[in-house]
Amino acid sequence: MTAVRPPARARRIAAPHRRIRLAGTLAGVGLRSVLLPRDAVRQRGRVQVCGAARLLTALGVRVQVLPPATPWPRTGGRLVVPGAPGRIGELAVLTAVPRTVPGWTALAERALLGRPGTPVPVADGDVLLPVAVRFRRADGDEWLDGSRVPQDVDGALALGPLLVEVRLLPALGATSS
Repeated sequence: MTAVRPPARARRIAAPHRRIRLAGTLAGVGLRSVLLPRDAVRQRGRVQVCGAARLLTALGVRVQVLPPATPWPRTGGRLVVPGAPGRIGELAVLTAVPRTVPGWTALAERALLGRPGTPVPVADGDVLLPVAVRFRRADGDEWLDGSRVPQDVDGALALGPLLVEVRLLPALGATSS
């Protein structure tokens, strides 16, 4: 079933409203993250997940999560996001991956606050937890190729409603290097 796309005039009228809603959401996420003490780890993680979800909603982005065939291990893994999914893809990963996975916090710092997060080094015996991210327009059936993938908020607003598929791939044993 194909979604009916609204007329061009309706899309032009909706664009400023989405920008206003996005500006309010960005202000709220920034304020919540500033007001929390640095040592409030559980609250900070909850604010980051909800903030990522609010930003994606304000942009008109839906996230579809596909779990791995075998569950990820509960301990000893490291989050790996290959390629460059851009800020929108990173926000989608934040909403799909459990906060307890090492590497999640660094991704949250980078995606939400624009800060370079501290990468979690991979140690011997660690398991890699890879994630694949794909994009398509909500009103289309074909996946966007690398050149058309939105890398930032403006790119996502220009494309209109998006669907982001976050596929949690099976865990991989780390190799020593």
